[in-house]
Parts: sequence; C-alpha cells; structure tokens
Amino acid sequence: MTEAAGPPSGLAPTEPSMLPEPPAAAPVESTRHLLGASFDLLTRTSSDMRRASFYVGAVVLGTVGPFALASLALAVVSIHLTGRRLGDLVEGPFAGWYAVLELLAGLGLFVAFVESRTMAAALLGGHHAGRPVTVRQALARSRMSFWRAILGFIIVGIPVYIAQSIVDAGLGRLVGAQADATLVSSTVVAALVGAPLAYVLSGIVLGDVDPFEATRRSFRVFGARRSAAVVVAIFETVAILLVVLGLGAGLDIALRVFGALGLGTDSGPAGLTLIALGLVAGVFALGTLLYTAVALSLAPQVVMFVGLTQTTIGLDHVRPGGDRDPADPQPLGGPFRWLTRPMRIGMAIGAIALLAALAVLAG
Repeated sequence: MTEAAGPPSGLAPTEPSMLPEPPAAAPVESTRHLLGASFDLLTRTSSDMRRASFYVGAVVLGTVGPFALASLALAVVSIHLTGRRLGDLVEGPFAGWYAVLELLAGLGLFVAFVESRTMAAALLGGHHAGRPVTVRQALARSRMSFWRAILGFIIVGIPVYIAQSIVDAGLGRLVGAQADATLVSSTVVAALVGAPLAYVLSGIVLGDVDPFEATRRSFRVFGARRSAAVVVAIFETVAILLVVLGLGAGLDIALRVFGALGLGTDSGPAGLTLIALGLVAGVFALGTLLYTAVALSLAPQVVMFVGLTQTTIGLDHVRPGGDRDPADPQPLGGPFRWLTRPMRIGMAIGAIALLAALAVLAG
C-alpha cells in the first residue's frame, strides 16, 4: 500500500492556527450609534492622532509663524511713529516682504488643511478596518492623493457654497447677519446638498479612485444609508464651525490674559520676548488644533464609508508589501522626508523675508 506523500524533509506542516487571521470586517454602524462609534475610533487612534497633529503644527509654525512675528513687530513699531511715517513705512520696502510672508502663511494653512484631511482619513480608515497604518505611512498616502483631494474639495465645495449663499441671502433678509443664523443655514445646506457628496474624500484616500469616480461612488454610498450620510455631512460642518467660533473666543481670552499681566506692544524687551514666545506657541497650537478639528469632523464619514464598502485599498500603496504603483512619486520604499523640498524652501524664504522685514522696521 502506497503511503501518502508528506511534507518535504526538514519542513513541518503548517498548522492552521499559525496562519495569520484576516482582520474582521468593519461593522456597519446604525445611524443612531454612528457618533458613538466615531468617538470610540478617535479614542483608539489618539496616540497616532497626537503625533500627526504635531506634524501639522510644525508646518503651520514654519509658514505662519514668520508672518505672525512680523505683524507683532509692525504693531510694536507703529506706536512710536506718526501716521505719515507709518504709511511711508508700510508702503515702502516693508510692504513687499510683508506680502511675501502673508502669501506664505496662506499657502501653509491651505497645505496644512489638505494634509490634515487626507492624513486623518488614512489613519482613521486603517484603524477602523483593523489594518492600521503609521503616521509616516498616512503622510505618504496623503502626498499621493494631495492634488486629487484638492479637486475633490472643489467638487464638493462649489455646490455647497452656491446653496449656502442662497440660504444666507434669504435668512439675511429675515433675521439679519447673525452667528446663529449662519450656523442654522450651514446645517440646512449640509443636510440637503452636502449629504450625497459626504464620502468623496474617503473615496479618494481609501477607495483609491479619482475625484469624479469618488463623487459617483459617494452618491451610491449615500443611497445605501441616506440618514447616516445626512449625519456625516451635518457633523462635519458643525464641528468646523464650532472650532472657528472657538478660535475667536480663544484669541479674546489670550488678549485678556496678556492685558491682565500688563503685557502689550508698549512693553519692554522682556515683555515683548514673552509675547513673541506666546505667539510662537499659539501658532503651533493653532496647527495642532486644526488637525484635531479635522480628524474629529471626518470620523463619522470614515466609519460609515469603511463599514458600507469594506474598502481601504488606497492604503495598500503605503503598507509594506502592498500593491504600490511604480509611478507613485514617493512609494514607501523610496526616500521619505517629513518636510518636502518645497516646504523647506518655503520655510527658508519665510525666515529670510522675516529678517528683511525686521531690518526695514529697525532702520
């Protein structure tokens, strides 16, 4: 009787228990429990979120910080100059350097906002699918989808902006320009117009499709659970609006604290140094808060998108051994820099422009 062939000599048979188990499918949360599941996901990813927020804070500090310091210097100098001399100074060489710093600050905030959205989507999506990625990998995925995310943001933003303008105009005639009216109108627009487009970003970052295909898929996912899409769109809008209102309140509190401590633009060298240090810390905190607010607003979108589609194929581009596209500009195995060359050039230009602006003010 012939014996069954065994495994090759020297190799033990593979035990089923030794094989890696595939991650369990992400649950499809009910609309009622969507926000609870979103906050639970944010809690599980808190350490990665903190590191990602530090990266965004560094980007904001390097691009917005020089503009903030130049503005402080201008405010200090202005109290010692007459109106005419101040006008000549502002319209002279200082104006050019100040414009450079202002442009750099605007670009830095825009890049920080886009990367906050794409990084948060990658981190949250990986954790919710049971195959988490690191902050480094999330940033690599963010850079791969950077321009597609911008186009997706425009596709979503245009109809929402048009609808928002129409609703604001109608409410303005009835109740006037009020913060409460703006919050109400934004919520209404998000529910009616933004809900079908609620999953565009997740389709780009996690679904690995172009913005137009992501828009079509967003409509299909919206049709599968319409009430959840409404919650996703409203929560994202309200979260961002509340953070913007909170920033204004926080700035007012900071000014009151400086006033209570006797610190102002007429303080001596020690006082101005403390103000400058506080300004630098505040700019960095602004960047970390920007990322945190964006991550908070995106969590329901990611939870529902991954649950309904079970799709995180876009993250395979940055996972070790994943199906990366050789045409990708920065695959995981290639050179990786936390700050890209354009970022470092921009920060260097900001430092030079700040020194030049301070030299003009001191002259």
